[in-house]
Amino acid sequence: MEIKIVERGPVRIIGMKIDTLLKDTREQHLIPKLQQAFHKKVSTIEGVIGLPTTYGIFIDPPNYNPDTDLFTWIAGVEATAEVEVPFDMISYVIPQGSYAVLSYEGDIDNAGSAYDKLFEWIQDSAYEQAGTFGFELYSEKHDVLERKSASFLLHFPVKLSE
Repeated sequence: MEIKIVERGPVRIIGMKIDTLLKDTREQHLIPKLQQAFHKKVSTIEGVIGLPTTYGIFIDPPNYNPDTDLFTWIAGVEATAEVEVPFDMISYVIPQGSYAVLSYEGDIDNAGSAYDKLFEWIQDSAYEQAGTFGFELYSEKHDVLERKSASFLLHFPVKLSE
């Protein structure tokens, strides 16, 4: 698993969100269910860019504790700036910046290892995290309930350590 630093411009996302505990989403598969519901509604979004590419964005609160704190997950697609957001969706902008990127392929139930590896790499590198969010970028349409064959690029925002 090679980690790369990439520069990305801002990306406007339109999608559906859920606020959840990590334990609840693992036990009840809340994120895959949200992604499945979102995929059924993608065709209602105007101005979509780059399908079949989709995003899974996590936003943690400051000083996030995975055992007790809710985090936000957004299942979304890139969309042009001028389109209206459907009434049951939200808009979110992934900020421009530098991102540490790790490719993951395998069982979605083991994807936490990719997060751990990227966190570890950042701690041992000349970089530090530059936000309490990140995202998974899915470059091909996938069955969100097929747990054994996940494939995505994990992105964490970073900046050079001072």
